[in-house]
Amino acid sequence: MSIVKMKKLQLAGLSYQQHDLLRKLQKLGCVEIRVSEAPEGYLSPAVGGADDGNPEILRRRQKDAENAIRYLKKYAYVKTGLFQEKELISEQDFFADIREEALRAVGSVLEAVQALGEQRDRRAGLNAQRDSLLLWQDLPVPLETRETRASRVFVGSIAAPKTAEELEQALEETGLEGGVRAAGKNRERQGILAVCLKREEEAFSRVLRDFGYEAAPAASLRGTAGENIARLEAEADMAARDEEETLAFLEECGAHRRLIKLWYDRLTLEIDAAEARQKLLHTEQAFALTGWVDEPHVPALEALLGDYCCAWELSDPTAEDTVPVLLQNNAVTRPLNMVTEMYSLPDYRNVDPNPLIAPFFCIFFGMMFNDLGYGLVFILLSLIVQKKFRLQRGMKNMMQLMLECGVTTAVFGILTGSFFGDAITQIALLFGKDVTVPALLKPMENPLQILIISLALGVFQILFGMGVKAYILIRDGHPWDALMDVGSWWLLFAGVAVGALGGTWLVALAGVLALLLTQGRAKPTIPGKLVGGLASLYDITSYFSDILSYSRIMALMLAGGIVASIVNILGGLFGNIILFIPIFIIGHVFNIGINVIGTYVHAARLQYLEFFGKFYADGGKAFRPLEVKTKYFDIVKEEVHHA
Repeated sequence: MSIVKMKKLQLAGLSYQQHDLLRKLQKLGCVEIRVSEAPEGYLSPAVGGADDGNPEILRRRQKDAENAIRYLKKYAYVKTGLFQEKELISEQDFFADIREEALRAVGSVLEAVQALGEQRDRRAGLNAQRDSLLLWQDLPVPLETRETRASRVFVGSIAAPKTAEELEQALEETGLEGGVRAAGKNRERQGILAVCLKREEEAFSRVLRDFGYEAAPAASLRGTAGENIARLEAEADMAARDEEETLAFLEECGAHRRLIKLWYDRLTLEIDAAEARQKLLHTEQAFALTGWVDEPHVPALEALLGDYCCAWELSDPTAEDTVPVLLQNNAVTRPLNMVTEMYSLPDYRNVDPNPLIAPFFCIFFGMMFNDLGYGLVFILLSLIVQKKFRLQRGMKNMMQLMLECGVTTAVFGILTGSFFGDAITQIALLFGKDVTVPALLKPMENPLQILIISLALGVFQILFGMGVKAYILIRDGHPWDALMDVGSWWLLFAGVAVGALGGTWLVALAGVLALLLTQGRAKPTIPGKLVGGLASLYDITSYFSDILSYSRIMALMLAGGIVASIVNILGGLFGNIILFIPIFIIGHVFNIGINVIGTYVHAARLQYLEFFGKFYADGGKAFRPLEVKTKYFDIVKEEVHHA
C-alpha cells in the first residue's frame, strides 16, 4: 500500500532490433517511454515513417474501424448485456496477420453505408419531386405546355383560400377573355389551369399575381403531371429496393464484427508503438531510449534486455526528475483509486492516500446512508455483478467500493435501527401490530448526538491528517519542522480541549506562544518572524470551518432517513399490503438513486478539502507504460522464456 518506486531507464541499441524490442516491451508492459534529449550533433529525433508506422495514418484507420463497428451496431444489431465482457483470445490469434482482410471488411461496411445514404437521399428527392406535382396529377395537359397559336397557357397554383371560381370571376370583372380550370388543392395552394389570348397576356398576368400565382415546377419535365408522378414513383420504388439490398448486405457484414473489433485493438497497439518510436533518438545504425520502469518489474526487464545487443542503465530519480506515479494497493484499498484519481494523483515524493482515506470514506458513506436494507442492496448487487461478469478495472473498483460502503451502510443501519427507513414498523401497523426496532443511535429523535459524533470524527480525521504531514516531514529529514508546524498546533488544540473541559488554559497559551515563535521563522527579520507567527493564528478559523464541514454527515443522515420514512408512510396510507409493495419499491429505488450520488460526492469532498488539505501534495502524473491495451479482447498471455 504505497507509491511504487521507479527507476530511470536509459538504453542504446541497434536499429535493426528496435521494432522487435519495442514489441517485446509492449507485451511486458512496464516501461514508460519519454521523449529523449539528444546530445547536440550526435542523435536526432526519429521522424517520418511509412504508412504502417505513421501514427496519423494509423489513427485514421482506427477511426474508420470505429465507425464501421458503430454502423454494424446500428444495421446488424446484436443484443448485448448491461456489462459487455471482453472476449478471451490467445496471443497467437490476436497477433495473427489480419491486415488485408480487415481493411477489406472495414471498406465494405463504409462503402455500403455511403451507398445507403446516397440511396436514401435519392429516394427522398424523388418523393419530394413527386409531391410537388400532386396538385396537377389529374390535368390532361403536359406540364411543358406554354402556348398555342393564339393563346397563352398557365399551369400553376394560386394561394389558398382563393379558389379557381374567384379567379375566373375576377377575370370577368376586368373584361378579360379566358378560362380557368381547378386542379388539386391542399391547405396552402389551389392548382389551376388557365388560358388567355396572347394579346391579353400582360393584363391576365397581373390578375394572376394578385391571386399569388406560382408556376408548376415543370423544369426539364415532359408529359402530364400524372405521367411524371408515375415515373417518379417507379424510380422511388427502385431506390427503395436498392436500400433494402444495401441493408441486407450490411446485416451480412455483421459476420465481420469480430474481425473489425480485433483490427481496432490491433491498431491501438500499433498506434502506441508508433508514438513510442517517435520519442526515440536514432542514427543510421543505432537508437536511444529514455523512460521509467517500476521497480518490481526490473528483474523481468533485465531478463528481456539480455536477449538484445544493447546497453542500458537503471538509476534512481533525482530531485529534478518528473517521476510517474503508480499506486500499489491491496484488494481493500484499491477501489479507492477511483476517489483519488477524481482529485489528482499524489506527487511521487508524497504518500499513497488510498489506505489513509479508505476507513474514513467508507465510514462517512455508511453514516450518511445508515440503512441495513440499503446496505444489503449494495452488497448483493456488488457480489452478483462481480460473480456474473468479468469486469474491467474501473467497473471492478466501483463494484468493490460499493461492497465496502454497503457493509458500513448496513452496520450503521443496525446501529440506527433503520431497515428501509421505518419499514418494519409501518408493515407491522398494516397487520395491526405495534413493533419498535431497538437502536443505539436515533438521528430523528436526537440529531444533536449525531452532530457531536460527526464533528468528533472530523476532529479526529483532521488531526490524523496533520499527523501524516508530520510523518512526511520526519521521513524527509525535517523533524524540527514537524515539531513546529504540527506539534505547535496539536499543543494548542490539546490546550483548548483541556480548557473546555474545565481545566487550565495554560496549555492552550503555550500552544499560542509556540505558534507565535515558530510560524514566521522563514522571515529574515525578527519583526517579520513575529508578524508571521501572529498571522498564523488566523488559521484557527480555517480549522474551525473544516470541522463544521463534517456536519454534512448529520444532514445527509437525516435527509435520507426522512425520505425513506415518507415513502413508507405513503405506502401505508391505503392500509393494504398489496398497494404498499409497489409504492415501497418505487419510493426506495428513488431514494437510493437520489442519495447515492450525493453521498459519494460529500464523502469524497471531506477527503479532498478537509483531509487532503493537511498533508497532500498533488499533481502526480500517472505511470503510462507502453503496454497491450485493448477495448474488445482480453489476451491470454503466453509465458515468455528467455535464453
